[in-house]
Amino acid sequence: MRLVSIQAFILCVTITLIGQTLNAKEANKPAIKAAYQLFETLDLPNTYKKTVIQLVNMQIQQNPQIEPFQEVMLNFFEKYMGWESIKDDIARLYAEKFTTSEINQLKQFYRTPLGQKATRLLPELTAAGAAIGQQRVQTNMAELQKAMAAKAKELQSQQKKPGQ
Repeated sequence: MRLVSIQAFILCVTITLIGQTLNAKEANKPAIKAAYQLFETLDLPNTYKKTVIQLVNMQIQQNPQIEPFQEVMLNFFEKYMGWESIKDDIARLYAEKFTTSEINQLKQFYRTPLGQKATRLLPELTAAGAAIGQQRVQTNMAELQKAMAAKAKELQSQQKKPGQ
């Protein structure tokens, strides 16, 4: 169960902040440059780090027995998912999903008071959203386990039929 929680945590962080890894050849340079400028406007290195810390803390709240491993977990995520290690992939992601003009419009928005508020609240919203999702999964885990057991039984019976 703890392994599922940790995997769900990793999945949430990956989906929320990384998305799919992109080939560098697919993105254009002006859009990538604009993406880096957007990241500065968003203070994304700090925002990202706060998000990871909040998600780790959320995991600890739900599984207090892993608290002694908090520093290990944070070091691991910093090493493999830290801002410095993923910023190029995220820049390419933005360059693939948005035009240079659209990225510049985002940058303008995030310079407004509302955009700055959204930036400030992003780590909290991300952690809260992940907590809601994880709580719903945990609340309904018995249903998932029952459905998986039924499917496993069905697969076993299908394997027995051809060889009878």
